[in-house]
Amino acid sequence: MSNYDSYLNSSLEYLKQYIADMKSRPIFFIGSGFSQRYINSPTWFGLLKQLVEDNPEIGMPMQYFIQEHNGDYAKIASELVDYYRTYAWKNHGDEEKFPPFLFESASRSIHLKYKIASILIDLMEQFVAETHELHDEIELIKKLNPQAIITTNYDNLLEMLFPKYEAIVGQQVIRQKKSTNIGHILKIHGSVEDCDSIVIEQEDYDNFFKKQIYLIAKLFTYFMEHPIIFIGYSLSDENIKSILYNVKQIIDAEVEPMIDNMWFIDWSREPTNPDSTPPREKSIPVGNGESVRVNYIKLHTYDKLYEALYQDSVDIEFLKQIEETVYNVVKSDTITNLEVDIASLRYLTDRESLLSTFTLPSAEDEQAATRTLVTFAHINDPNQLALQFTLTATELCERVYDGERKYWSYAYDLINSVYRQTGINLRSSNNAYHVYMRGVSRFSLEMVSLLKKVKEMEPYVINIDGREISYPPEE
Repeated sequence: MSNYDSYLNSSLEYLKQYIADMKSRPIFFIGSGFSQRYINSPTWFGLLKQLVEDNPEIGMPMQYFIQEHNGDYAKIASELVDYYRTYAWKNHGDEEKFPPFLFESASRSIHLKYKIASILIDLMEQFVAETHELHDEIELIKKLNPQAIITTNYDNLLEMLFPKYEAIVGQQVIRQKKSTNIGHILKIHGSVEDCDSIVIEQEDYDNFFKKQIYLIAKLFTYFMEHPIIFIGYSLSDENIKSILYNVKQIIDAEVEPMIDNMWFIDWSREPTNPDSTPPREKSIPVGNGESVRVNYIKLHTYDKLYEALYQDSVDIEFLKQIEETVYNVVKSDTITNLEVDIASLRYLTDRESLLSTFTLPSAEDEQAATRTLVTFAHINDPNQLALQFTLTATELCERVYDGERKYWSYAYDLINSVYRQTGINLRSSNNAYHVYMRGVSRFSLEMVSLLKKVKEMEPYVINIDGREISYPPEE
């Protein structure tokens, strides 16, 4: 094994073990190099150069603007705003170049940003994962389940690779309470889906940096409680420097801190010399003479990295639903009056009990666990839970028998009658009539209505698992 292979294997093993020990999902911080690799998107220089060349109003080459603004790309973009605004208004009515909604916008930069969005959308239309030369890498990416993805990219590549993740764009990342939940793509520099949100010119960056401290504060839980993996950035990237500077201010470190849970993945265009041993840590200057240290991995291909980042996972949609349900229960203004099986809620606070619903061994038990999860996760509000499953077995029996004092076994006898008549055991799963967790059952008012009909030997219909079952059976 070469020196480099030994370095890469041990570095990735350390990353994998760190994630396992931290018992949390990683956060991916994705930069432009990621899109350059998979959809051949242009660099910032390349994008500005294409914008200059595609606009007949611009008579100077890109190098003229480089000299004019000392290589400051944001300032170059600011100058191109007026060129594109003029170009668009001269072609007002040519909807293939500039659609009508652009001319109704109050933004002076909307035409430039629309052109940027068009360039990236065209590249995405050419992206076919199945025939891509990096198909194996792409398939590995699609198997990953990070806590969230933060990106400065505008394109929709991440949405395509992670279809179960919800994109939150621009300032909505700060404003929405759910932006730090699991399963989101936080597009902090805007998106092609909302071209006005794109951060490209100097004014955009000035506004972004003014509000960035609020963004960092919003994401601080991410930065402290999850491994952070930077992919597709260069060490000199101003976005990374600015973000790390603000993180350093929040942790209030007087000396150069080592941020143990951050990894910077540095892509090498050429294969790495097999005799080399790159460093495992890097000092990154963050401005004002300050710096931080982060874990560092240098590589030429990403397949081993993606393999190291893989975590076997329950479906991300289920986890998002559970998180939203628990959030709603906690924030409810009626939580003190919540008429719900408290044992069922406490069940969620026991980690091993909760995990057992995901890891039951047999296919039959696994299906039952999935029903338990789906039923609970689809409760969107605690008040819904309180209204749906209010009754113990004894209270159920009293309702069915109109207040007569009857033992709970009378109700169970009627449920057993349903089982004999239809083959449906309503107590064997969580459904609209019954909830069962760790030996505690609760029943809904729908169960009351059903059992009254059974008691009176009237026809009835059961709605369960998306089916309607009639008794007597319809001919």
